[in-house]
Amino acid sequence: MIRRIYVVFQDRNWTARPWVIEEEVVQEHNDSFTVSVLARGTFDARDFTWHGSIHGYPDGRVDVRVRGATASEFWRNRLGLCILHPPQASGDVAIVEHVDGSIEESAFPVTISPAQPFTQMRALTHQLHPGLRSRIRMQGETFESEDHRNWGDASFKHYCTPIRLPFPVQVQVGQTIEQSVTLTIDGDLTASDDPVHEQDEVLISIHGDDVGGERVALPEIGIQLDGDGHRLTTREQDLLRALRLTHVRVDLGPQDTPDVLRAYLQQADAIGAPVVVALNGADSDAFADFRHDSRIRHWLVFDPTSKVTDPAAVDRVAKALGPQVGGGTNLYFTELNRGRPTGPHIITFSVNPQVHACDDQSVMQNAATLGTIARNARNLYPDAWLEISPITLRPRFNPNATAPELDHSNTNLPAFVDARQCQPFAATWTVLALKAVAESGCIDAVTAYRATGWEGLIERGEGSPQPADFPSLPGEPFEVYGVFRDLAEAHGVYRCVSSNPDRIDALALDSGLVLVANLTAEPAWALVEGRRVQVPPHGLVRVQRAHHDVDNRPSTTDCEPDP
Repeated sequence: MIRRIYVVFQDRNWTARPWVIEEEVVQEHNDSFTVSVLARGTFDARDFTWHGSIHGYPDGRVDVRVRGATASEFWRNRLGLCILHPPQASGDVAIVEHVDGSIEESAFPVTISPAQPFTQMRALTHQLHPGLRSRIRMQGETFESEDHRNWGDASFKHYCTPIRLPFPVQVQVGQTIEQSVTLTIDGDLTASDDPVHEQDEVLISIHGDDVGGERVALPEIGIQLDGDGHRLTTREQDLLRALRLTHVRVDLGPQDTPDVLRAYLQQADAIGAPVVVALNGADSDAFADFRHDSRIRHWLVFDPTSKVTDPAAVDRVAKALGPQVGGGTNLYFTELNRGRPTGPHIITFSVNPQVHACDDQSVMQNAATLGTIARNARNLYPDAWLEISPITLRPRFNPNATAPELDHSNTNLPAFVDARQCQPFAATWTVLALKAVAESGCIDAVTAYRATGWEGLIERGEGSPQPADFPSLPGEPFEVYGVFRDLAEAHGVYRCVSSNPDRIDALALDSGLVLVANLTAEPAWALVEGRRVQVPPHGLVRVQRAHHDVDNRPSTTDCEPDP
């Protein structure tokens, strides 16, 4: 019914800042519960404190309240309660009670909505099915909604303070922030309506077999070359050559010269991959000598001052560098969905699972949204070459920062670095993300991560610059490297279905290998073609299918529509 209710502080750069929980008291009874919390802010809101309570009542009602104030002024873009509906609500009836008391019948969007689907909200009723409805009532602020899937989140979000109002806003001393959200349920949960109880094991059903079945071609797989001047060692070259990459991406800015591109091309030659060159404000005329270089697969054009590529810019670059020029956005799908640039026959956008939340559960759940994004992108551009470039675990930069000098990382690592990159977590998330993209059949190519280091597949020989925060071993291939090694042996995937995809899901390669992924922080059991396997927390297990013909080739590349 509801995926999450939570308190958020987003500063003037739209960066979500964490809370410090000072006290927490839980009182649990047979038919009710109460949770009381005292918390304080961090960064700009370090002098803001709030009391929160969650009450669960015998009739099923849940009431969430928050009341806070600050001892010193600070700026905020958003402060208060947010509610997430799960993506399964897509297409369901929604009844909106507006702040003026009027009632509107609507629906949760099926295609990803570029605009706010619900505005000026006081309450929202979700028709789960005939005879059962849930309702959220929001007090203390005006709420509206956004289709969180635009940014790769697995949810519809309802937030306080309409985005049309000016921001940032200064929170004053003596001002009280007081809000509440109440969830109620109308109707009975009959026996047939009971949610599926968790079984000891999750069933993985693979749609296809070695005599032909429902298979989809893998998108072409590439990575980014390191952008910090690191030159690949012989060992790193050997490890990357084994991945049989279809391409590598390199980024050139206004300061980069043809010699920089030549150095990138030499590294690409060493691992046997052609190059996709992304021009981020670089002068295309300076690279005219590379117009006929067969090692360059195509060029991407981005304007650092614009969120989507101007078709006129593509035409200008094509005159200097040839017809294989594309664009789109160097940011998220939401920019394509809103801007919808026309002209380029090569369209790209980037994704990561942490635009809004960084906790393990949200990151894992968000992977499945990439399939929905892929289908929506194909609907927008039915005839284009579509590539997701790049896929990263953390945002590479903050595209909405109005005061970048104040946009410090929430951790001891730089904001673009995630300590989970070198852990099994990243490999598991990557399997789930590639499953969603590949099974959609809608994306032609993906570019994921970098070659080495903090954002890469392999640790560098000198090791981590901050081993206490990023605990890798010098020169080690990360767990996520192994996923790309598995992909190198495959040409396509079988579509497969999990009986509980919030716990375990799987990517079935036509090489006969099934990568079984655990989304949770607890060990879990999966049943794969009669074999019972235990999957570690946030980990992977590889299952080899019996009697599988590894020479079979994909039989379809059709884009599967949303159910």
